[in-house]
Amino acid sequence: MIPITTTMSSRGQVVIPEQVRKRLALKPGTPFLVLAKGDTVVLQRLAEPPWKEFDALVSEAQRQGHHTNLAMQSLKKAMTRIRYAR
Repeated sequence: MIPITTTMSSRGQVVIPEQVRKRLALKPGTPFLVLAKGDTVVLQRLAEPPWKEFDALVSEAQRQGHHTNLAMQSLKKAMTRIRYAR
């Protein structure tokens, strides 16, 4: 890997060099997680989780809800209490 440098603008913007954008197939609007530790900044591209994985999580949550006999009304009440407790 050849090191590539870039600079930050007065507005705090950093350009990801074209070679990197092409190699990673980055498009405008790509979301990133920004991590900072010491003098190091890391950009991690965020990707939408696979829907099959999400469907499996929803199915498991429903299964556990049925297993514990949680009623939908009980869940709604608990969510309302949590939302307004802040």
